[in-house]
Amino acid sequence: MIHLANILIATDDSAFGADLLNKLHRNRYEGQVVASQEEAIAAAVQERPDIVLLGSSIRGGDPMTLTRMLKASPETGDIPVCLLASEASAELQNRALAVGIADVLTPPLSETKLFSRLRPLVRLASMQTELVQRGLVAQKFGIAIETKLNRRKDDKSERILLIGKPADYLSKHLPHATISSVVDPYQVEAELEKNSYDAAIAIPNGDPARYLDLCVQIRNNPRLFNLPVIMVAKANEIDEDTAYQHGVSGYFKEPADPFELNNTALFMVRRQKLRWQIREALGEAETPLIKDAATDVFSRAFFDAYVSQRVTYALNHGRPLSIGFFRVPDVENIRQRFGEEQANHLRLQVSQWISGLLRVEDMTARYEDNEFCVLLPDSPQTEASLVINRIAGVLAYTDFAVRDVYEPVKVWVRAGYAELIDGDTTESLIARARQAMVA
Repeated sequence: MIHLANILIATDDSAFGADLLNKLHRNRYEGQVVASQEEAIAAAVQERPDIVLLGSSIRGGDPMTLTRMLKASPETGDIPVCLLASEASAELQNRALAVGIADVLTPPLSETKLFSRLRPLVRLASMQTELVQRGLVAQKFGIAIETKLNRRKDDKSERILLIGKPADYLSKHLPHATISSVVDPYQVEAELEKNSYDAAIAIPNGDPARYLDLCVQIRNNPRLFNLPVIMVAKANEIDEDTAYQHGVSGYFKEPADPFELNNTALFMVRRQKLRWQIREALGEAETPLIKDAATDVFSRAFFDAYVSQRVTYALNHGRPLSIGFFRVPDVENIRQRFGEEQANHLRLQVSQWISGLLRVEDMTARYEDNEFCVLLPDSPQTEASLVINRIAGVLAYTDFAVRDVYEPVKVWVRAGYAELIDGDTTESLIARARQAMVA
C-alpha cells in the first residue's frame, strides 16, 4: 500500500503510542510502535524509517541516550528524530539540540500541529533518500557523490528575517543571529528572492491575514517552500491551528519565551542548513557526463537508468512517485522560421524554466527532441497535478526572448502526468504519463 512516510514510534506508554499510530494511519502514514531502546535500534536499522518519534520515556533507556546511539551509527545517523515531550523547558531543548534531535513538540498537540511539524522532517528524509539514490546511479556513470554529510559546526550563526517588526526587536532573543527585517509583509517575497535566510520569524504588526497569506505564498513558491517560518502572535488574533494550516513551521503566543524561541529557531536553522548541504551535494553530481549539453538538464541515458531504480525503490517501500511530461511543439516552428540556433536557445530557456520551478529532489531530463520529463519522488498524483499544471501555465504565459528573434515568443505546451500504482513497471508508468499529454 502506498503511504506518505514510514514512522517509528518509540515509547513505553502503550496508550500514547496507539493514539499516535491511529493518527498516522488516518493521514496516510505508515508506522509501528516499539517500547524499548533495544527494539527501537533494531527497527531503525531494519526498517530505515523516515522519522523516529520519541515519547518522553522508553524502556531500557531514555530519549537522549537513544538519539545518541542512533546518530552514532552510520546506518541510522541521518534519520530525523523528533521528541514528543510532556512539557517544554529550555534545558530539555538544549539537551535535545546537543544530541542531534531535529524537533521537540510539546502539548497541546493537535493533529494539525503534529503533521505540520512532521512534514518538514519527511521532506528532509526525502531529500536524503534522493541523495543516496542519485548517488547509486551516478556511480554507474563514473561520478562519486558524498551521500553521508558531516553536520557543519556553524549552527549558531543563523541568518534570520524578521517580518513585521524592526530588527532590534529580536536582538536579545537571538544573540547569535544576524537579523534583518522587513516591516511590510508585501515586500517579503522580494527580499527572500534576493537574499538567502535560514529562517523567518513573523510577528504580525497590523492585519494578521496579511501574514497568514504570506505564509501560504512562501509554501507555494518552489524556491522558498522549505524556508522555516516561525509565527509569534497574540492568541486572540491568530490561533495555533490556523497558523499551522497556513504553512507556519512553528507557533508561539506573544510574548514568546526568549529561550524557547531561540532554541526553536536553532532546530529549524539546523535543518535548513542540512537541506542546503544536500542541495550542494546533488549539484556536484550535475556534471557533463550525465547532462544534456543542449539544455543543461539531465540526459536521457541518465534518466532511463535513474527512473528504473526509483520505480523499484518506490514499489519496494510503498512510497508515492509521479512522473510528468512536457512537449513544446513551438520549438520546431522556431527552427523552421529562424534556424537551429534560435530553436536551441528557446529549448534551453524552456528547460531552465521547468527545472527552476521544481524542488531540488525532483529531476528534469530531456526525453526527446522537444520533450522534457520530470520525476517527482514521494509525490502522489494530487501533488503532481498541481506541479505539472503550474509549470505548464507558467510556460504558456511567458514571453520568451529568443536570440535574433525580434518579437516575444509564446509557446504552446502539452503536459501529462501519472502516479506509480501497484503492478506498474517503469515502461507502463512512462507510457501512461506520455499518453496523458495527448488525452
